[in-house]
Amino acid sequence: MKPTHLILGLLALLLSACSSNQEPPRIADQSSVRQTQQGAVIGFSDDHNTHAWLSLPFAKAPIDELRWQAPRPPHAWTETREAIQLGQPCTQFWGIMAGVDGKDGDIVGSEDCLTLNIWAPKAIEASKPLPVMLWIHGGGNTAGTANTYRGSHLASDQNVVYVGINYRLGLFGTFAHQSLRNTSNSAADASGNFAVLDMIAALEWVQTNIAAFGGDPENVTIFGESAGGHNVYSLLTSPLAKDLFHKAIIQSGSTQTSHMEEAEALVSDGAGFAGTSSNEVLAQLLLDDHKIYSKEQLSSFAEKQDDKSLSRYLRSKSPQQLMAHIDSVTAGMFNAPESLADGYVLPKAPLMSLLEDSTQLNSVPTLIGSNRDEMKVFMSQDKNWVENAWGFLPRMKDPEKYQRYASYFSQQWKILAVDEPAERLSQHNPEQVFAYRFDWDNSPSNWLADLPGLLGAGHAVEISFVFGDFEKGLVIPYINTEDNREERMQLSQAMMNYWGHFAHHGYPGTGSAGNQIEWKPWSDKQENLMLLDGGDNGIAMTKLKLSAGVLKQRFLDDPEISSQKERCRLYAQSFLVSFQSRDFWNNDEYLSFGSEGCSDYPPYKLVYGSI
Repeated sequence: MKPTHLILGLLALLLSACSSNQEPPRIADQSSVRQTQQGAVIGFSDDHNTHAWLSLPFAKAPIDELRWQAPRPPHAWTETREAIQLGQPCTQFWGIMAGVDGKDGDIVGSEDCLTLNIWAPKAIEASKPLPVMLWIHGGGNTAGTANTYRGSHLASDQNVVYVGINYRLGLFGTFAHQSLRNTSNSAADASGNFAVLDMIAALEWVQTNIAAFGGDPENVTIFGESAGGHNVYSLLTSPLAKDLFHKAIIQSGSTQTSHMEEAEALVSDGAGFAGTSSNEVLAQLLLDDHKIYSKEQLSSFAEKQDDKSLSRYLRSKSPQQLMAHIDSVTAGMFNAPESLADGYVLPKAPLMSLLEDSTQLNSVPTLIGSNRDEMKVFMSQDKNWVENAWGFLPRMKDPEKYQRYASYFSQQWKILAVDEPAERLSQHNPEQVFAYRFDWDNSPSNWLADLPGLLGAGHAVEISFVFGDFEKGLVIPYINTEDNREERMQLSQAMMNYWGHFAHHGYPGTGSAGNQIEWKPWSDKQENLMLLDGGDNGIAMTKLKLSAGVLKQRFLDDPEISSQKERCRLYAQSFLVSFQSRDFWNNDEYLSFGSEGCSDYPPYKLVYGSI
């Protein structure tokens, strides 16, 4: 390992994807011609004895008047369409997940991006269609692309048809404004939930077309990681997604939704979406055009305009103009509204409460999990926790405190994204909810960097194991070595077997090979959590269930927490401004939390460092 490589940062090591859109030459394979509703397509032969079809449109390009509208059915074509090259990612800031070349600050991709990629085994019997596994990529719903992920190994090894989809990101995927709402022609157009609607459109395309690729439209598993897992939760609760999928896998997800009011409001006191709510964006555009001279003038200006003029003004702006004032961008990601509780695409009730009610839910077998050290990848980028020795070698400032807080924040992720949802889902679906924790952390440690300590079983590390792909797509340099290759491959095979068996049968069981430890459903009465690890620890069931109340009590009981201010900060970080959920934030409890309460520490100011 060359020391200078570490300058790229540990987040890049963990999540770096092929940053170039350059692909090796491919030759269209006549045996891969398939007929879709829009026309014939031809793909190519790929690894693991599969066929692949890339950049198939599942909707019209959402440009011009179709920007900020629900996706429309794609155009048809008459000639056989070549599907052998990756398309553009959806518009985003360049970063390590964009899948194209660029540099910090660049805006890359295209609004014409609503495409999907398919991998399928070559040998499929027409009388025995295969389960479909539809992947929803992560990236904070502001970054990422389906192009990063290669489904060839998973499709071949588990005898499934793999589909990876793009969806609109950031301001283009979630954007609600009165002028757009009042000039819309449908509840879907008015919803602001365009990213979720894109996913639903992709699922509808699968229902119509996947049989041509050997897939079974009656056996579709949706799965996703991080924001992708978040979106799986959203689809579980969207009435528009009913009967479009039959199983769900959520990797390191979130049940967070955004309120319509905060998605539109101007920001004050650190609350809300600075630079990304619709009125924040509109105000900045008007300031740039010298139509107003302060944000406070927005309301009076808007009152003098009709909705048609304002919506036309917003649609006239380029991505560069719309995104010009977004700051705090990390790896292409930024804070923005997502999964709006609009009352049509997604219910207005908190998502966590919907999981309790089977009548409000697309109730299907569900597999949920998180990684043991989720938050380390984010903490490792925070100068409050990590310093760079000699300018480039990462060192934990206080290793003991780093590990303690990483444990707290990662427990919080497990509680809010796995345990609390699993508890609710299992009330009405007791035999069809399965949970895991990914523990593999056998990355190298030496004088240059303590990767197990800094990253451990961090966020997104499990993806390569699920795809069985440590060379293409996601690349994790320095973590994957020849020394741990055998262990990695064994764990990867076991995980693919569990995921594949779940896609085929609705439960992971003993894996598709039939020789692994039986994965038992979530329960209070037995072992309820599958630990996924390599080496001496291996794969094992255990009984481990946490709750929001338990974590809050740990904050109170921990003698190592040095001050009441720090207890209040932990409470606010964990339950108000977290990625996972705000459903366990209790303002009255916060004000009286601990012996001194938190009334002296306004939560947003406390978290964002202004007090």
